[in-house]
Amino acid sequence: MAYTQENFQEWIFHISDKMDEFTDEFAKENHLILDYTLASLDDLEKWILEHYSYAHELIADAKILDRLGIYIGETYRKYLGGKWVIDLKNKKNVYYAMPAVSDPYYQDKLCISPMPDATACISRNRGNYISRILINRISDRTKTIDKLVEFMENECYAMDLFSVEKYQITEELFLDRDRKDYVFGYSEKGNRQVEKRFENQQDAVKYVFKQIYECRLDDSHLVAWTWDSKEIEAAEKELQQMFISFKRNDIPGFDLDGRTAYRIYAFGKNIKYLDDFQKKYRRDLSNS
Repeated sequence: MAYTQENFQEWIFHISDKMDEFTDEFAKENHLILDYTLASLDDLEKWILEHYSYAHELIADAKILDRLGIYIGETYRKYLGGKWVIDLKNKKNVYYAMPAVSDPYYQDKLCISPMPDATACISRNRGNYISRILINRISDRTKTIDKLVEFMENECYAMDLFSVEKYQITEELFLDRDRKDYVFGYSEKGNRQVEKRFENQQDAVKYVFKQIYECRLDDSHLVAWTWDSKEIEAAEKELQQMFISFKRNDIPGFDLDGRTAYRIYAFGKNIKYLDDFQKKYRRDLSNS
């Protein structure tokens, strides 16, 4: 579509209606939860990779690319603020004549265009390319450990696997003060190994976001644990019916009798949909 200022304003006017259909009918037809979260960006990217092998295929599917771009852009706006803009003057702008989202943190000078992100994720083939673009932007404006913890809480990271501020554990990764410095490292059996030191918390926070970007900090949550193979299959089916992505991580020979512990993990904010599910399938909690 060739944009003018007039039809761009019309395009903005129809965003709400398009997203109502996309997050409802399209989401249900494709077994997705589209709730404008980081986790939903990963699920949507996996859908893109399952349906398109090359960027030109998605570009040719103009209606889907339009909906994908709007959804990604609206998710960016939820986390970053900003508004939809378009540059129809500067042909040297990499996003010339493309809908883009302004970023207030950069005084709206450094915009981000979601349509190219939707097509670029195909060649990257990571499954989390788009969400990592957003995490980089979030990290730029997160300067303190308090704000880092707030972000991780909001996104439902596994705070029992990362020792920071009020979340104090004896194992796994940690961020802590050491006299005047901040230190990041790994603790095992009470022995702390410092990986990196920082003179200020802003550098420390940026490094933690780098670990989030590289998936060292985990947003997965154990939601099902059972000895029964049929029960874990039922749990899988139930999650599929709820459109929640998950991974199996079984442990053969878990106990002295050689039994397999069947386990399922879900990710990020999807854990908020699974209170009743966990009561049903977390046998390690019910002692049954």
